[in-house]
Amino acid sequence: MKRLCVPFWEEVRRLLTESCERHEEVENFLRDVDDQISCKIGLSEVNEELRGHIEDKAELYMEYGLEEKEAYRRSIRDMGAADVVGLELNRQHRLRTATPLLVLVLALCVLGLAGEVLRNGLEFSLFGAIWAVRDYFYYVWGLLVLFLVTRFGYPILLKHTKAVCVTFLSVLLFLGILYFFQEMILDWAAGSDTTDISLAIYPEPEKLIWHLCGSGVYAAVLQLAVPVGAVILYRRRAHFVKALVFLFCYQAAGIVLAKGTFFGERTFLPLLILLFGCLGTVCYLLVKGWTNAPKIPGTAAALTGLFVLLLCWAVPQWGRVKENLQLFLYPETQASVTSAWDDSYNNVLIRELLGRIRPFGEIQLSEEELIRYGTSQWYYEDGEGNWGGTNSDEDEKDFEEYVEYRMQWLQNPELRQILPQYYMENYRISWWALRYGWVPALALTILILALPAAALWTAFRIRSRLGQLTAFSCSLVFCLQTVFYLTENLGFQFGDFVNLPFVSEGKISMTVSAVLAGLILSVYRYDVVLSEKTVISSDFGRSADRRKRIPV
Repeated sequence: MKRLCVPFWEEVRRLLTESCERHEEVENFLRDVDDQISCKIGLSEVNEELRGHIEDKAELYMEYGLEEKEAYRRSIRDMGAADVVGLELNRQHRLRTATPLLVLVLALCVLGLAGEVLRNGLEFSLFGAIWAVRDYFYYVWGLLVLFLVTRFGYPILLKHTKAVCVTFLSVLLFLGILYFFQEMILDWAAGSDTTDISLAIYPEPEKLIWHLCGSGVYAAVLQLAVPVGAVILYRRRAHFVKALVFLFCYQAAGIVLAKGTFFGERTFLPLLILLFGCLGTVCYLLVKGWTNAPKIPGTAAALTGLFVLLLCWAVPQWGRVKENLQLFLYPETQASVTSAWDDSYNNVLIRELLGRIRPFGEIQLSEEELIRYGTSQWYYEDGEGNWGGTNSDEDEKDFEEYVEYRMQWLQNPELRQILPQYYMENYRISWWALRYGWVPALALTILILALPAAALWTAFRIRSRLGQLTAFSCSLVFCLQTVFYLTENLGFQFGDFVNLPFVSEGKISMTVSAVLAGLILSVYRYDVVLSEKTVISSDFGRSADRRKRIPV
C-alpha cells in the first residue's frame, strides 16, 4: 500500500510544480506588460483579459497534443514581446481629457469674472485686492469643485452607486421636512439657548435655515436630480415599468417640494428643467436600446407621465401659471405704472431696445430719449405727454410721482440707467447687443451655445452605457438652461430668470455648474480605464453582496 502511494504523491507534486511554473510564467509576462502602462487604474481588468487570451490559446495547443507546460509557453510566445504589448496597451489604456469642454468652461468663467469686474470696477490697492478676492471667491470655489469632481466623481459613482442615490434621496427628504415645517423650525432656532453648540458653529441658525430654504438651493437640487435620476433609471432598466414609475414619483417629489416654498415663480424653470431633463434621459435610453422595453410604447408612457406631471404642477396654481404665460407672450398686458420695473415691463423694454441695435457700437439714443426710457414715459405717455395708462387719477398721480423720483437719477442719463435691474446677470447677451452691437452679441451667443454642444459631443464619445447616460443627462441640463436664458434675453420670460452656467454670479450656481461639467469630464476621463463589467449590484431592494454582469 505504501509503495502504491509514493507514485501518486510524486505525480501530484509534479503537477503542482508545473502549475506553479506555468502560473509564474504567465504572471511574469503580465508584470512586464503592466510595467509599460503608465495608468495603473483598472489594470486588473487588463490582466484578466490577457490571461484569458493566454489560457484559451493554451487549451487549443493542448487539444493538438502538446503538454500543458509547453502549451502555455507557446501561448505566451504567440502574444508577442511583453514590452511591445504593454506599449500598445499604454496607447489605449490611458486617462483622457475632454479638451474642448474644459476650455469652454474656463473661457466662460473668465467671461463671467470679467463681466463682474467691469460692472463693479477694481480698485488697484491692497484693500481693493482683498475685497476683490472676497467678492469673486466663488469662481475659485467653482474651479476647485470642478477639479475634485473630475478627479473622483465617476470612480465614486461606479463603486458607490447605491450610496450616492440614497444620500441624494435623503437630501430631498431633509429639504421637504425643512420646507414644510420651516416656521416651526425657525421658531425653535430663534428661541434656542445662545450657549448651544449650533450657535457656536453658526451664530444665527435662522439665517442658515432661510438660506437652505432659498430658491437657489431648490434650483440646485432639482438640476442635480436629473443625473441622479438617470443613474437610478439605468440601474433599474431591466424592470423598465417599475423604473419609470419610480422616476415619475421622483419628479413628483420636486413638485411637492415647490409647494413647501414661498417663492412661486422662482420654482417654475427648475421644475421644467427636471421634468424635460428626465424625459430626454428616458427617451435616450429607449433609443439606444439599453432596456428591454419597446421604443414606441416606452416613449408614449414617458410622454404620458410628463403630461400628468405638468397637470399636477399647473392645475393647482393655474392663475399664477396663466399670468406667467401672459408675461411670456404678451407682457404689455401686465406692465402698469405701479410695476414699471417688473419683469413685464422689462420684457417690453428689451424688445423695444433690441429693435434699434446696430452691427457694432452702442445704440444711438438722444438725451431726451434716454430720459423718456429711464422714466418709462416712452411707454406710458404719447409724444405729447398724454397719459396712456388707465383712466384712474390715482394711477396717473402715481406715475407722475414715479417720473419725478426717477428724474433725480437722470441728470446725466446713460444707457446703463435705463436698463432693467441686474441686467448684467439676467440680460448679459442683450447688454452686449445694446452696448457693443449685434455682431459681438452673436459671438457671445455662439460661445454660450458651444458649452452644451461640447458637453453633448463629449457624452456621445463615451463607451460605457452608465457613463454615457449620466453625461447625457448633465448635458441636457446645460441645454435647457441655455435655451431658457437665450429666450429671456430676447424679451420672452417665463417665471424667474435661470442661471447661465459658469457666468451667472453666486456660489450655488457655480457649484452646480461645476458638478455637472465635472461629472461629464470625469466619465470621459475614466471611460477607457474603468468599466462596469463587474460591479456590486446597486438595484434597490437587492443584496449588496450579489455581483452582476452588466454588458458594455
